[in-house]
Amino acid sequence: MSLLYGAFFQISNSSLQVKSTLETRQELRLLMKMVLDDLQNVQFLKHFAESGQSTNQQRESGMIAEIKLGPENPETGGLEEVSSLYFHTAAKSRFYPEEKEQDPELHEVSYTMQENLDTKTWEFVRREDFYLDNNLREGGKSYVLSETVTKFELLLLESQIELAGGGNQEEWTREWDSDEENCIGTSRGTPFCLPRAVKLTMALKDERGNTVTDSQVHNLCVPPCNPEIFK
Repeated sequence: MSLLYGAFFQISNSSLQVKSTLETRQELRLLMKMVLDDLQNVQFLKHFAESGQSTNQQRESGMIAEIKLGPENPETGGLEEVSSLYFHTAAKSRFYPEEKEQDPELHEVSYTMQENLDTKTWEFVRREDFYLDNNLREGGKSYVLSETVTKFELLLLESQIELAGGGNQEEWTREWDSDEENCIGTSRGTPFCLPRAVKLTMALKDERGNTVTDSQVHNLCVPPCNPEIFK
């Protein structure tokens, strides 16, 4: 009987662990899909940005990606570096269902990791502003999507050069600002207002302490790029 009970509990514990991992992977896939769906429709609003140059505060548009300190790494004891992302996207509103009939399908969206000082946990937060304004980082509604995210990292494809011997040489960066003065569009040899592609890496921790990680590369501009996507 002892052998039977021991085998039963071992199988039961394994089944619970597999179930927990599958649920965490499903949550991870859904979170990554939401981020990438929004990024698929990222917009640099050239005329919107230019129309604010005569005011005291220039209107921000396009994409801003920054690096900040996040959760503690249990292996090293140091703080993880996480991405904070702010951008304009031509997508339907997720947080304003009452405005469905008046939805312009162009909004400010951000994804950040923020520490909850009351619970001492890190939260993965999506913010959406229904109306566009000068500041790409503030305003609108914010909702906590998950309290189990331990890694949120973005790599942005800055340039892609074809090599004479074949293949490509790619330059990636972790920071981006579409509103820098040298962002002038799609001219050859000059910085683009939007990255050509993004590589998103996220990690979640399940209730048993196991970490599930996934990475996906998503093209925003397939060469030769169409200038229309920057207008």
